[in-house]
Formats: sequence, structure tokens, C-alpha cells
Amino acid sequence: MTAETMQASAQSSTGGCTLPYPERFKAAVHYISNPPAGSKPVSDDTRLLLYALNQQATIGPCKETKPWGWNVVETAKWQTWSQLGNMSAVEAMRLYVRELEENEPDWYAKLGDYNPSVAEEPVEVEESQTNQPTGIAAIGPRDEWVQAEVSGARKPPPRYEHAMAAVDGKLLLVGGNCGGRYLNDVWILDLSSLEWVPTMYSGGKQAPGPPPSSGPDTPPPPQPTLPPSAGHAVVPWASSLLAVGGLTKAKHKSDELVVHSLETRAMAWSLLEPSGTPPPQLGGHTATIIGSCLYVFGGEDNSRRLSDELFVLDLESMVWSKPETKGRKPSPRCAHVAAGFGGRYLLIFGGGSVAHCYQDLHVLDVEDMSWSVPAAAGQAPSPRAGHAAAMLGNMWYIAGGGNNTTGCRDMVALDVSELGVGTVKWSFVTKISDKRSPIVTEGLSLTAVPEEGAIVAFGGYNGKYHNAVHVFKPAGAEQGQERGLPAPPAKSPLKEAEHVAAERAPQKAQMPKREEEPEAKQPPGEERREEESRVAKLEAACKEAEDMAREAAAARESAAHELALMRRQLVSAQNALAETERGLEEARASLGEEQSKNFKLEVEVAELRQKLGQMEELEKELEHLRRQAQEAKEKKGSGLWGYIAG
Repeated sequence: MTAETMQASAQSSTGGCTLPYPERFKAAVHYISNPPAGSKPVSDDTRLLLYALNQQATIGPCKETKPWGWNVVETAKWQTWSQLGNMSAVEAMRLYVRELEENEPDWYAKLGDYNPSVAEEPVEVEESQTNQPTGIAAIGPRDEWVQAEVSGARKPPPRYEHAMAAVDGKLLLVGGNCGGRYLNDVWILDLSSLEWVPTMYSGGKQAPGPPPSSGPDTPPPPQPTLPPSAGHAVVPWASSLLAVGGLTKAKHKSDELVVHSLETRAMAWSLLEPSGTPPPQLGGHTATIIGSCLYVFGGEDNSRRLSDELFVLDLESMVWSKPETKGRKPSPRCAHVAAGFGGRYLLIFGGGSVAHCYQDLHVLDVEDMSWSVPAAAGQAPSPRAGHAAAMLGNMWYIAGGGNNTTGCRDMVALDVSELGVGTVKWSFVTKISDKRSPIVTEGLSLTAVPEEGAIVAFGGYNGKYHNAVHVFKPAGAEQGQERGLPAPPAKSPLKEAEHVAAERAPQKAQMPKREEEPEAKQPPGEERREEESRVAKLEAACKEAEDMAREAAAARESAAHELALMRRQLVSAQNALAETERGLEEARASLGEEQSKNFKLEVEVAELRQKLGQMEELEKELEHLRRQAQEAKEKKGSGLWGYIAG
């Protein structure tokens, strides 16, 4: 066979790819991540297997904690990766390429001008490059998502379950989850130039700002640093950025919720040590500042138990507390969104539990610590978890998330301008046409930039990890809006009832007069009291109906939770039984083999004993013959000597 024939044979067996490993594997990953025109669609099962093989090849055996049951996608990915066991990286690369070749034999030919050296860092292909980056102020048009053209020598790796906040015209990105690997890096996005700036915590130099007080020779990074985390929250406070909680690896786990503070001018982390009774370590919770207090709600602890508790950290006295609340609080959940408004109200929307995603809206009045469900007009959003939200003026914008079936492609807004005195209003904003868009993801972040009347989206996961930057500018938002304008004070129930009665009184006066009835008219005061009584009864009936509906929902949730647990236990028991039965069958087969061997040995022993008995008989005959020969020899000798002697 000639060299040309061997090369052609190799190309035909490898989809035309002659690259050595690991370059061939990287080319295959590039093909799957960025399918060229004319490529065949990849089934979900194949994509799941390719994901697991990629993780095995690049990270190693799966050592991640099993995701919570309601997250079907992450659970399937975890199970597929775990089943690979201790497979070597080389074998995982080979199987990855083979799986792609079985699906599309000519995949490498479709890559075109593929350059392995350019594709060495796949995180760079997510976003378009430009030599003339423009600031966020120049981005348009309004009322639709626009992918920003960002610059920078390096960019953050794709991720989700990260946290982002706006500080002094810059966005700070902290941590997240990238391919099952928790991160603790810190990146800065300069909004005036749309340029990524790595910090000392992401392999860069000291960020612009005053140097640490200990002098220029201070070794970076300072201690303590933020542990690799995902599902945490960050909030600006004074000149610092507070990182609250988050899921971590086993060696970094804590029994208490940990709060780190990043001094944004010197880029130095410190650990806060408040007193009081802190919440347990949480992930997927929300942390919201109202006044000088940090309100932490929901999330899941280290044992994946969901929480419905509210904890408050006074940032001035540095004391944790768990206040008593009135009214029916939201059910246990995580991956929800929260926002503060008017210096008085805490809003909670959506989230997920073991079996459900929610679409309910709750409000906490921090003045009297009472939970309520506000009257809302418009069509409420569909249930979702893992979504993101940002408050811009009086509008609370919500995008992304999923519902255990598909990603949510609609973007909605809640008008909270009348919160506390009237009705909040849901409205549809826009729908993302491309279901693969980074906006149609879970674990993304939305950050409001009031100075520009804009919302910035980053990251997320929808089968692919993203690191693109998108900007949305609502048509009704004006630059320089302040978040959370003070809302009018809420009226007392008595004054509200009087207000309703007063509004209805003129309407009654304008109605046509009815024919006089035999009974006498009631005095105005009595009529007003009856009206108030009817209003009070109606409100009480509505409240009772709402309570019953919540109790029914809670009962359904509890039943679903128990059913899910029982199903998991049943599956575990069935798997254990199947494993035991397989072990029993193997033991029976082994026992049969041993019995067969034993029987053969017994037969051989019997045959040997029989042969041994025959040998004993032969030895006796041989001994008898020897004696006869000896006797004959002796007789022959005595006869001759006697003849001579005689």
C-alpha cells in the first residue's frame, strides 16, 4: 500500500481529519459548539453523551454533587458523566470523535478554513471582535436585545449561576459555574468602552484604583479570597461589593452563611464577621438591600433542602436577625428573583421547588414585616425558575429561566409605581425569536444601568454555556432614572375602606332613582355602615379564599414532594433489588461451575483410587513372583554345591 493510499484510508476513517490528538478532539468540539452550514442536527441523546465525554476529557471523572431532582437537564448530564467512571482523558477524546464521525462522517471537511491555533481557546468564539468598541450609550435600537461588541485581550469564560452588579459606571462579574467547575474570578466590564478588564483574581493585574495601604510590595491577591462559588448573590454597599453565600465544594462548605466584602477601589477581599444568629449556608437565594439592611430569602442549604425563611443583616450594627413575619409567606423555593422598592417593599417572584416552578408574586412590607399578595392587573408570566430580573425606575423587568420543559422566551415587566396604594400591572415586553439565544437561558444575570436607561445581560446556560454581553434599552426608560423611587405610604385598612365607600357614594347619587318602596329609607349613617360591613365581609371572603387556595397549593406541593421522594426511593430500591438479583444469579452460576468442578474432581479421585487398588494388587503379585524367583534361585544353588561336595 502506497503512502497516498494509506493517507486516503486514514482520512476516510476519520472524516477527512488528519490532525493528531488532542487537536482532532478540539476540532470536533469546535464543530459541535459552532456547527457550520449544512451540518446534520445532533440528537439530544448524542449531545448529552458528547457533553459527558467532553467533561471527562477536559476535567476528569465526575466529582460533582448530584443536582436537585427538579433540574432535569443538570441531573441527566450529571448521570451521564458519572457513568463514565475513571475513563482516561485520551479514551474520552477518542470516543468523542468516534461518536461525531458516526453521526456525520464528513464533519471535518465541513469546517472549512479551520485553524487549530485560533480555536485553542473556545471561549473567544462566543462574542464578536471589534477594533473600535463603542460604549453602552451608543447601543440601539430600543425595545430589543442587542449583542454588544466588546473588546479586551481576555474575556471571562462562559458560565451561569454567577453574580453581577453595577459600581461606578462598571459592571463587576463574580464567580459562577462553568462546566461543573465553580469559579471565584472577578472581572470588570467598563461600560464607557465596553472592554473586559481582568483583575488579580482572574489572572490580570491590579485593577485601577488606589493601591492597598500596606504599600506597593503587597503580594497579590490579598487574603482571604472568595472561595469558588455558584448560586451566590452580590450587592453594592458603600464602596464595597458584598458576596453573600453560594454553593461551594466540600472543602469550602460552612454551616453558616458567609458574607465576603470586596473593596472595589483596592480590589481587596475581606470576611465579614457579624454577630447574632446567621442563616445556614445557602445557594440559589436572593439578597436585597433596603435601607441599611440586607434581606436574605429562600435558597437551598448544603443538604439541598429548600428554605422559606427570611433573615436580615443590619449592615450598620453587623447583627443577624430572623424577624417574625405576618401573613402567609412564600413557599420554600430557590432560583427565584427579588427586588427592593420605595425603601419599604421586598418583591419575590417565581422560583422552583422539587416538583414545581412558580409564577406567584409576593411582597414584604419591611415596616410591619407583613407578607401579602398584591392585586395585579395584566397576564401574569408563566411559571419559571433560574430567571433574572432588574429594576429600572418603576419597572421590574424579568427575562430567561425555564420550567423543567423548555426555556422561557418572553420578557415581561411589572409596573410597581402604585405598589402599596393601588394595583401593580404585568405587561409583555418582547419575545426572543431564537430559542438558542443567550437570553433564553437559566442562571443568567440582568443588571440595571439607570444612568443609561439600560439593562445588561450576561452568561447563562441552555445546553451551552454563554459569555456574551447583551443590552436592552426599554423605550419608556429615560437616562438617569433612579432605582426604587419612594412609593407613597400605604393607607390603613380603615382609611382604605372609607376611601372605597366615599368613591362609591357619588356613583350611587348619579344612578337613576328607583320607584319608592314601602319601607322607609335608612339614615345615611346606617347605610354607610352597611356598605362598610359589606366591603369588610367581601374582603374577608376574598382573604379566606386566598388562604384556602394557598393551603391547597401547599398541600399539593407537599404531596408532590413526598411523591417525588417515594419515587426516588422506589427507583433506588428497584436498582438495589436488580443489583442483588444480578449478584444472586452470578453467585448461582459460580456455584454451578464449582459444583461441576467438584463432581469432576470426585470422579477423578474415584478413578485414581481404583487405579491405586489395582497397583496394590500388581505389587502383591510382583512380590509373590520375586519370592518364587528367590526360592528357585536358592534351590538351584544348594543342589549344585551338594553335588560338588558329595
